[in-house]
Amino acid sequence: MSFKQEYEKKKMSFKDAVKLVQNGDNVYMAGSSNLSVPLADELYNRKDELKDISVLSSLVSNEIKLLGTDCDFKYTSTFLGGVERAAQKNGRLIDNMCYQLRNNSKMIQNSFNPSVLFFMAAPMDDEGYFNLSLASGDIDSLIDKARLAVVHVNDKLPYICTNENRVHISQVHAICEQSMTVLTLPSGVPSELDKKVASYIVERIPNGACLQIGIGGIANAVGFSLVNHKHLGIYTEMYTESMFYLTKKGAVDNSCKKMHTGVSVAGFLLGSQEMYDFADHNPAILTRPLIYTNDPYLVAQHDNFVSVNACLQVDMTGQVCSEAIGKAQFSGTGGQVDFVRGAQMSKGGMSFIAMHSTAEKKDGSRISKIVMSHPEGSIITTGRTDVQYIVTEYGIADLQNKSRMQRAKAMIAIAHPDFRDELTYQAKKDGYL
Repeated sequence: MSFKQEYEKKKMSFKDAVKLVQNGDNVYMAGSSNLSVPLADELYNRKDELKDISVLSSLVSNEIKLLGTDCDFKYTSTFLGGVERAAQKNGRLIDNMCYQLRNNSKMIQNSFNPSVLFFMAAPMDDEGYFNLSLASGDIDSLIDKARLAVVHVNDKLPYICTNENRVHISQVHAICEQSMTVLTLPSGVPSELDKKVASYIVERIPNGACLQIGIGGIANAVGFSLVNHKHLGIYTEMYTESMFYLTKKGAVDNSCKKMHTGVSVAGFLLGSQEMYDFADHNPAILTRPLIYTNDPYLVAQHDNFVSVNACLQVDMTGQVCSEAIGKAQFSGTGGQVDFVRGAQMSKGGMSFIAMHSTAEKKDGSRISKIVMSHPEGSIITTGRTDVQYIVTEYGIADLQNKSRMQRAKAMIAIAHPDFRDELTYQAKKDGYL
């Protein structure tokens, strides 16, 4: 049987494909830009007849009926997206996984054990492979153990060059087709405050550095401000709009990288349609599984590696909250610690965690994001002994291998002036100064 014949044999409607889901199934849905809304919604349509269904996904930014309060399927997220946060506020019970992203496939296999896989892919090639495109979700490492693998073929997904992050037609059980607009993420315009924070980081980044940059205003300000640098490289969890911009402008050429010289390497891509068009069939952009891109020891093989990530709050010792507000989950652990550690193991490498010094409450008042101690039960993403540089608009605190008192002094120095006296008083009261 030819690949085309096998394709036609396995092709069916979304409704018929989801009829193959059974009671007790664990359904893993690739998230982000590879989330199949039609498959998710057809699963919702069976909510009254299916029992004991568990669903795992991540970074959901498309509206899906599964997140309604009238659906009692157990839902767990590996990284909360905006739609998932909104569903939580509306009363939908959502659990979240706690792990380092480099262990993504291991976590899914061992902790969730999916029996069903739902995912989107680009059209099949002549060799019978579906390219997992922008966000593979490690589907390729899970597919052989699943009872049911359903692929939603979307001809609007770009083909991203890779030796992995693809599945063969022999590995899938059902094929559904629907052309759909691909999820995009506007980069936004960095504020003047974002640019101020970024300026302290940009001035320390050398030509030839290899970059991992997260998302958000400060990260964008860092990325776009590097346009006059030379011979930058990309080895990252997420390929962002600023990386695309730097490549177009010639600042990124990956010429100094010892691994994948001349090629940007990413776990997934999320940005504008223009960026996706640029990445389509572009051999200078390669995706690899997260177990590869987020391996600290592989990160460390790149000299002058610079990691830039954001956070929500930092205490006086350098403990970083990046994924939750108090006890309330906001996003996910992600790969921050993977890159914090890998960057510092790199020859000449640096790790920056950046934020504004204050946040505005709903009533218009301000609070310091540098605190004496986190509220009870707060979720710590990056431990104090992993942190190197904390950055605000008032400068950089170097916490690497520093004592408790040295840390307190450094953190107070980059706090907003309105809160420094109170922080100093608390630090003295608690024996930190």
